[in-house]
This record gives sequence, structure tokens and C-alpha cells, in this order.
Amino acid sequence: MLDSFGAIDGFMLPIAAAAGLACTAGLTAAVIHYRGLCRQWRDEHRNLSSLVENLSEGIYRSSLDGRQLSANRALVKLNGYETEAELLAAVKNIGSEWYVDPKRRDEFREILQRDGYVEDFVSEIYRHKTRERIWITESARIVHHRRNGRALYYEGSVREITETVTRLRLEEQFQKLTSNLPGGLFQIVRGRSFDIAVNYLSEGFQNLLEVPIEEHIAGRELFSRFVKPEDRKAYFSAFRASYDTMEPLDHEFRITTATGKEKWLRISAKPERLDDGQVSWYGYVSDISLRKRQALEIEELAFYDPLTKLPNRRLLTERIARSAKICRRTRMPSALFFIDLDNFKSLNDTQGHGIGDEYLVEISSRLRHCVRDSDTVARMGGDEFVVILDGLGDSDAEAASKAIMAGNKMLAALRRPFERGELRHSSSASMGVVVFGGHERDGDDLLKRADIAMYQAKGAGRDGLALFDENWMDGEKERFTLLEDFRRALEDETLELQFQPQVDREGRVAGAEGLLRWRHPRLGMVPPDRFIALAEQAGLMHQLCRFVLASGVRTLARWQRHPETADLGLSLNVSVQSFSGPQFMPFLESLLADHAIDASRLTIEFTEHVMATDQALVASRMKTLKSAGLRFSLDDFGTGYSSLARLKSLPFDEVKIDGSFVRDIETSDGDRALVRTILAMANTLGLDAVAEHVETRSQEAFLYAFGCDLFQGYLYAPACREEVFLEAARARATAGNAVEPLRLEA
Repeated sequence: MLDSFGAIDGFMLPIAAAAGLACTAGLTAAVIHYRGLCRQWRDEHRNLSSLVENLSEGIYRSSLDGRQLSANRALVKLNGYETEAELLAAVKNIGSEWYVDPKRRDEFREILQRDGYVEDFVSEIYRHKTRERIWITESARIVHHRRNGRALYYEGSVREITETVTRLRLEEQFQKLTSNLPGGLFQIVRGRSFDIAVNYLSEGFQNLLEVPIEEHIAGRELFSRFVKPEDRKAYFSAFRASYDTMEPLDHEFRITTATGKEKWLRISAKPERLDDGQVSWYGYVSDISLRKRQALEIEELAFYDPLTKLPNRRLLTERIARSAKICRRTRMPSALFFIDLDNFKSLNDTQGHGIGDEYLVEISSRLRHCVRDSDTVARMGGDEFVVILDGLGDSDAEAASKAIMAGNKMLAALRRPFERGELRHSSSASMGVVVFGGHERDGDDLLKRADIAMYQAKGAGRDGLALFDENWMDGEKERFTLLEDFRRALEDETLELQFQPQVDREGRVAGAEGLLRWRHPRLGMVPPDRFIALAEQAGLMHQLCRFVLASGVRTLARWQRHPETADLGLSLNVSVQSFSGPQFMPFLESLLADHAIDASRLTIEFTEHVMATDQALVASRMKTLKSAGLRFSLDDFGTGYSSLARLKSLPFDEVKIDGSFVRDIETSDGDRALVRTILAMANTLGLDAVAEHVETRSQEAFLYAFGCDLFQGYLYAPACREEVFLEAARARATAGNAVEPLRLEA
């Protein structure tokens, strides 16, 4: 052990000197002195060895080539062994067996060779026996021979710093985490007087508030000067509640940052009562602006009409319930207005949905400007709007009077023409009003009553309002009963087609238009405009069109079986919506195949609404059916705004001049000019022209003179039963123009 620490060299000279004095009288004293020095050295060595052995740091000695020579107890345990001998026997190569990254050993030796020592060299190593990865700091020096300076070995110390490295890493990760979080961590203390001490704020607060953290801490406040004024009361109340109850703090609020940005924040913190009675909160503040925006967008999609941004039907139900509560609390009636725009369908179909949408947006704006901010303007869907006005007086009579005044104000606003470029649409609406006091059964009941009143206004000529009358409920029940009767008639096929003759330029009956009629068992003949409106409201138009087509094709098949009627044509009205439906083409193609008719004698009539549909789809289907021989007619031509420009986009065979123009050609220069233009245009495009509602000889003469091909109207016959029509057709076939106008019973 003495040689291993290199201490013997220091005693060679005293030994030689003692030998030189052997012959002197002081020999005995010198030997005694030397022995004393040796004992002293051994004692000091034992003390030093014990000290080294029991140090908490690992102490080692290694040969210059890296072989371990000695290790104290701390280093032995650090490597997972029980004795020094076990460790020295196990370690073969320090560089490859000890260091996780063997290059670190080379770096260590390079520094040691260059400088003669290494200080605080940090490395990740293996606990040699268990292969557990730990961190150490290592210092070492080269030991040289005292006389010749030759390097003998190196010795050093090793201290495990795994906990320190882990803590530093955690601190680094924590620092990165807190600096990159979209929010910030905090620790604050508040006393009973609610004075605040900010003990810690993470770097995220600088991004949240756009103010340096030091400045924010110096201000001894968390958010109070940034919280929006309307949110401050709730903000402070949340803190006070957490202070009093020691329940966790969880609150959302808005702030305005130092640069003027508005943000939504959420503060979450756990309170801790301190010994001095103060409360400390440890928590986190997050920026929830994105979530709030998304929530608002979801709410808008769920509760607001995407086009007009008005409350939709779902939110309207809540607003009606809220108004009912206000009525009960204040004992002041409210009023609900059900508004249906007049002639919107015509505008939307002829000008396209884009113009229709712009019109609806403008209407919503006009209505909002007619009411107070606290009132509700909602869109039910389509061209229907609802307005709710609260607090209209102390009695139903006063409320009704104020409701009528408010309704007239809205109607006046809606009457202003809607203008877009050269387009000028005469705007108006029909309005139903119901006054309520909050005791009605539900919102649907109020809407139903207002809807009934609106239909009364529409039936009275439109562009007006009607105040709901309880007696009208009987009429509504009758309408419901009529709808059920119509549904049953459609299912039982008790509706019938009647036929109005179409006369050619030679006076012969060339064909007929099939017109649907409903003979009600109790009410008699129900006008088409009434039951067709019922079909539209009840979603029965597809079923109705299939009935018309099936009845018409069967009739045409009967005519074609007889030579005297085989050349007659038949025109049938079909809704564009049904024609565009997925089941229309298979149904019609199957119908034509089953009855094997000459399809060139069948004409399908569309109104000008076809101009506002998916024209590519409609045109494709029209061409397919035309290849089978069918003809197509554009009905009510001239009532739209864009038909002249867009007529060529669809493969029509004829146009039907709207009867309102024919009716007035005897008195209106404008209508005469328009009819001449339509006839000239039809001739230019190679289309047949049909005039309907012809009632006088002078009308007939005018139309004949300017090239009209077919004539239809009461001058010849009203719509009549099939057998009556066929009798008239046979009579015309033999008599021609000389025959007087037919006077037939329907």
C-alpha cells in the first residue's frame, strides 16, 4: 500500500545519512529518530487512507494506459460492487465499458495530456455492474516522478450528479414549456383587503398581455387593468368566491392587450390558505380566443340564418318563450308578426337565387331598422320572417293598436322598390299579427295563429296586415280538412284531367292542354290555384305531377287508337322541381314504353321558373326526351325578366304567350308591342307560338295577323271533359273556320 501512493522516495536520503553515522556515537539516536518518523508516517498514511476510503466522492488511481489501479469505497459503490477487488477485476477498459459515449473518454484524456489536469468533466456513464445510466462530474491530475518528472499515473475524483442533471433538465424543459405555452403559469397571493402580490409569472404572460413580465409584476396586478369593463364585475366576483369558499377558481373573461387586441382568457387555479390568513393561488391562464370564436361560429350556425344573420327558427322558439316570461312578469302584452313576402318566388325564379338572396338580405335590414334593439327579427326560412315586439302597453287593446302602427311602419319599409342595376322589383309583403300575454300554450301555437292571420292578409289582396281573430281558427281547421281530402283524392286517383282545345290557323282543333280538376264531394269544383297551393305546402307536387303525366299518357294512347283523333296533340303542365327530381326520367320513360304512344304528340309545359334552375341538368333531360319525340313548351312567356336572353339555352319547341298580355292587346299599346315582339322572336328562332286566354275575335285577328300558330281560350271552349272535347274536335275537323265559337258545358 505504501508503494501504491509513492511515499517511500521521500525517505531514501535519511536512511543513507543514518548509515553514514553508524560509526559515530549518535547512531543509536539517529535510528531511534528514524523509527519514530516511520511510525509517524505510517500513522498519517493510515489516517489518510481511512479518510480517502470514507469520502463520499469516488477516488481512484489509473495507469496512464487507462487500467484501474485503485478505487475507494465510494467509487466501488458508485459502480455497483461490494469490494475494490471485485471492481478492479471486472473493469477491463474504462473507455468502452464506463462511458455511454466512448468519445468522452478520448476527450477526457486529450485534455489531461494537454493541461495535466481536468476539472469538472461532466459525462454520462454506466454504473458498471448494473449498466444503469448515471451522470458524473470528474476531476483528475497526472502524477509525476519527483526527481525525473516522468509521468507515473493519474488520479482523480468522481461525484455522481444524476439528480442535479435531472433537475437541470427538468428546469430547462419547464422553461421551454412555460415559454412556449399559449398561456402562462402564475402564483399570486391576496390578503383580506384583496391587495395582491405576484410571486411568479411564466414567460407566456408576455405573449398574453403584450407587456414585459417585469413591468407586469411591478404593477402588482394580474389582469385587472386589462379586463374589459363589462367583464370586471364577474372577474372580481370569481376571485372573491374562491377566496371565501376555497373552491378552485375557474373563470372565462375578455381582455384588451396593450396593443388593443381583444382576447378571451380562461383562468384556472387552486387556492391555498396560508398561516397568516392570506390565500395563495397556483394556476394557469390560457388563451381560449380560438375556442370562443369556434363556439360562436357553431352557435351562429345552430341559431342564426347564414344568409341574413337573423335568428333562425330554433332561436326564435327561445325568443318567444323569453317574451312570454316578460309578459307574465311585467303584465304587458307583446305582439308577434308573421311576414310573407309577396311575389318573391317570381323574383327568385326569374332572376336567379343570387338576386333572390340579395333581396332577402335587404329585407332583413329594413325590418331591423323598423324595430328596437331589444326586439327580435327572425327568418323562418324561404321568404318568411317573424318579428316580436315586447312591452306594447297595459292592455290588449293598447297593444293591438301599437302593433298595427308598428306593422304599417314595417310594410311601408318593405314597399320600397328593390333595385339592382336595371332591375326594379316592386316589393311588398303580407303580414299576420297576434297579440299575446304569455299564457298561450307554446310558441308553435302563436306562430300558427300569426300564420293564419297572414293568409287572411294575403287572401285580401296582399300588401297588408291582418290582426288575428279567434273565429279564423274554424277556417284553419277547414283548410286542414281540405288538405287531408286532397291527399286522399290524390291517392285514390279521383282527380280528373279536363281538356281545353288549341285551335290552329285553319280553325281546326290541333290538340288540347290537359288541366287538372278536383270535384270535391261536399264543396263541388275546387279551383286549381287552391288545391295546387295545398300540394305545394304539403310537399305533394311530385306525386301530383306523376298523376298528371300518367293520366295524360293514358288519354293520348286512347286517342291514338282511333284514326279521327290520332293526330291530336296534348300539352301537360309539369313542375320544374319534379322534372329535375331523380325519379322523373325513369317514371316517364317507363310510362311511354308501357303505352307505346307517338311521343311527338305529347308536349310538356314549363313555366319560366325553369330559367332559374340547374339548366345543364334540365337541358340534358330535355334533349334525351326530345330524341324520343317529345316536345317542350315555355308557358307564361313574357312575365319574366331574362327569358328573351336565355331562351336559346334550352331546347324548346314552342312558347305560350302569357294570357295577361293577350287580354290587354285591345287596349294597351305596350302589350300589343310586346306580343308582336314575342311572335317575331318565335318566328326567328323557329318556335311555334301559342296564345292563351283568347276571348274575342279582335284578339284572334291581331294574333293571326302577326303569325301566331295556335289559339287557346274561352273564344273556343273552356276546359271540358274528354268526351265533350273530342266532340268539339270532330266538329272543327269538318267545319274549319266557319264554325262559331264553341259554347260547351264543362
